[in-house]
Amino acid sequence: MTNREAFEAWTSGESKWASWVRPVPFVMYGCNCASEGDENHYISFDIPYVLYVEKLKKDTAIFVDRCGYNSVNEGLALAEYGWRPIPLYNGTNEHPGAMALVDNHGIECALLWGADVLKTLSFEKDAPPAFLLDSNRMHRYKMKVSVYDNSWDLYNQDIPSPEYFISNGIDKVIIVGEKIQKDLRIIFYEFQKKGIRFFYTDGYNKPTEVRIKKARGRG
Repeated sequence: MTNREAFEAWTSGESKWASWVRPVPFVMYGCNCASEGDENHYISFDIPYVLYVEKLKKDTAIFVDRCGYNSVNEGLALAEYGWRPIPLYNGTNEHPGAMALVDNHGIECALLWGADVLKTLSFEKDAPPAFLLDSNRMHRYKMKVSVYDNSWDLYNQDIPSPEYFISNGIDKVIIVGEKIQKDLRIIFYEFQKKGIRFFYTDGYNKPTEVRIKKARGRG
């Protein structure tokens, strides 16, 4: 499967959310996705069990903020419930032989693998979104000045506005991850003022409603 075909698989259909799929991970220097026979480099992608939802809720969007390709896997698990997975990854690759702060290669391979999974699923036209993020995106500790800084933040323009969510029947957001990261808190603090309610889960426990506290600055 080509990069273009994979991108089309993640954006196909009449989804109201597909335009937010970021093209960056699909435009790669070359995703060296090892074959299953390569024991040294093969990554096994599996669709996990989702413990924090039991059925589709059309008034609820989900932000999956997991480490690396685990967020792709979990997004596909949510797709089986009816949520439409929307990759928001915006990190670029280092040049061959260089080191980088964030490893995006596993994500790129997972997206290619996931494209085949998506082809076996169908979504309702008004399926709510499950936005996919890499929790490593804000790693900014550089061991050497020569290390490529490919960290990235999520900004308001990277996701739909609160008005767009509400106009499409969504007034609840579940955040899944080890914590609610600063870039999400900066964005969602303002979303609260528009009437969006937020729920948090570590992925194992039932989501509990939270009040997003104001976060200052980025970096």
